Amino acid sequence: MTQNVFDYMNRLVGCKRNAGKESTADLYRAVLNRLRSFMQSEVLSFTDITPELVSRFADSLRGERLAVNTVNSYLSCLRAVYHLAQREELFEPGKDPFLHLHLRREETHKRAVKATVIYEMMKIEPEDESSLRFALDLFVFSFLACGIPFVDLAYLTRKNLVNNEIVYHRRKTGTLVRIGVTPAMHLLLLRYAQKGSHYLFPILSEGKDSYSAYKNALHAYNCLLKEIGEQLHLPGRLTSYVARHSWATEALRQNIPVAVIGQALGHTSEKTTRIYLAQLDQSLLNEANEKITKEINDLIMKRAS
Repeated sequence: MTQNVFDYMNRLVGCKRNAGKESTADLYRAVLNRLRSFMQSEVLSFTDITPELVSRFADSLRGERLAVNTVNSYLSCLRAVYHLAQREELFEPGKDPFLHLHLRREETHKRAVKATVIYEMMKIEPEDESSLRFALDLFVFSFLACGIPFVDLAYLTRKNLVNNEIVYHRRKTGTLVRIGVTPAMHLLLLRYAQKGSHYLFPILSEGKDSYSAYKNALHAYNCLLKEIGEQLHLPGRLTSYVARHSWATEALRQNIPVAVIGQALGHTSEKTTRIYLAQLDQSLLNEANEKITKEINDLIMKRAS
C-alpha cells in the first residue's frame, strides 16, 4: 500500500466510482487536484501532513474566494482521507494535524420559492415541444413529486411505477422513497412517455446514460431554469434544487409534521427522525403531498380538459 497521499486518493476516487458514488468521487477528485496544485508536487506523504500544512492549505482555499462551506467540505474530505489511511495503518500515527480545525457551516441563502411563484411558472407559455417547456415541466414534476432530486428523476424507469406510486431508492443515500402519483403527475408522465424507452422522461437514453451524460443534462437543465427565473424576475437563481427546497418549505408552512417531510425527502441523518419515519403510514405521506401540490395539480388538469 502506498503512503503517497495523491496515489491513495486516486484509488479512493476509483473505488467510489465503482460503487456508484459519483458525487463523492467528484469531491475526492476536486480535493486531490487542489492539494496537488497547492503542493506543486506529485508526492506527498501522510507524515508530511502537519497542522501547519493544513492551515496553509486552508488559507490557500480561502484565497481562491471559495464559499465558506466549500472550503469546509474540502478540508473535511482531506481529514476523512487522512483518518481512513491511519485506520488502514499506512503510516505511524502522530499528533492529529486536524485537531486545531474547527469547521462551522455557514448559513446559506434559502433556495426555496413560494408555491405562488411555481403557479406563475405554470402561466409561462413556451412552445409545446421546446426545451424550455420540457425544463418547466420537469421542475413542476419535481415539485409535485415531493421535491425529487434531478438525478433520481433522470434515472426513473417504468419499473419505478408500482401501483400508482413512484418507488425508488435515492442515488445519494440509498434510502427507499415512495410517492403517490397525482393526476397532474400522471398527465406529465403521459406527455413525455416514449415508445421503446424504459426511462419515464427523455432526459437520458439507453446507451447514453452514464454519469457524464447525466452531468451534461443537469447543466443544460439548470441553464434553462435560469432563463425561466429571469423571465419571472426572481431575486435568486432558479436551479434544479429549488423545487426540492420549495416543496419542503411549503410543507413546513402548511404545518406538515417534520417526520413526514423527512420521509418524503428520503433523509436519513437524524436518528430520532428515522425512528418516527418507520412508524408513518404511506397514506399520510400521500395525503400531505396532495395538500401541498393541490393548486398546481388543479391548474394542470384544468388546462388539459
